[in-house]
Amino acid sequence: MPWLRLTLDCKEEFVEPLSQLFEQFSAIAVSHEAISDEKLYAGVAADPVYWHKTAVSALFDDSIDMDILLACARNRIGTENLLGNQIEAVKDNNWLEAHKADHGELVFNNKLCIHPQWVEPERDYSHKLVLEPGLAFGSGRHDTTSLCLDWLARTDLQGQNLIDYGCGSGILALSAALLGASHVTAIDIDPQALEASRSNAEVNSLTDALTILDAETPDLPEVDILMANILLNPLLDLAEKISRLVREDGHLILSGVLSVQAEECAAAYSPWFIMNEPVFLNEWARLEGRRRA
Repeated sequence: MPWLRLTLDCKEEFVEPLSQLFEQFSAIAVSHEAISDEKLYAGVAADPVYWHKTAVSALFDDSIDMDILLACARNRIGTENLLGNQIEAVKDNNWLEAHKADHGELVFNNKLCIHPQWVEPERDYSHKLVLEPGLAFGSGRHDTTSLCLDWLARTDLQGQNLIDYGCGSGILALSAALLGASHVTAIDIDPQALEASRSNAEVNSLTDALTILDAETPDLPEVDILMANILLNPLLDLAEKISRLVREDGHLILSGVLSVQAEECAAAYSPWFIMNEPVFLNEWARLEGRRRA
């Protein structure tokens, strides 16, 4: 059966109204993509956040009256707030196969393989994590997450306790547990992220290796390694709190920082940590530090 895909461009405050409208018209697979170039991460805000300019797309049965739907969209958010629209025909199942093709396996240090359920890894890697692409940030495909996963896959985690601060989907926490960390605490302020981490832990039989906590929980544990893949401003605001959670001689791994922001971020943590030279991947940086005595 053929489908029609409607894409409407709008400002961030109109994403939710348009998404709800699409659902009322029996849309299939509503999705959001960036038009503007800023980066967003789950775990930074309690409510859903979107790009300043966002494309809202959905698939519909080809029998739908697009003129009526567009009229309803204009009525709901105002004609002046529709920044662009596109209608295209999609052959049956092509959208699903394209989605699957974009989410194959990811391999780090030739041992950690992350893949969705529908992908069978090409090799029998020693550590395999099943992760479905979802709403919470963290599929492993963004450079900031890849930088953290690469560090985990190259580090001996045996006997180490770790915090994943701003856990999103739980990908870093679960990978650390899979790679041998003694215990991992996944922390976020977004309930959706906490639920996603919990669900992914169950799928991978890692529930016992993981503690999932709201960021406002008092008396968070002190750990050997703290990893935070969030934005610069939250990292700056949380510098003292995060630093208190790392034991003497423990490790700090920060990502979600642009290369041009690396020096500022490292300076914010230097009172507590001896900071190494950043590691760069495209326009992003990973910062590493060891807790001072």
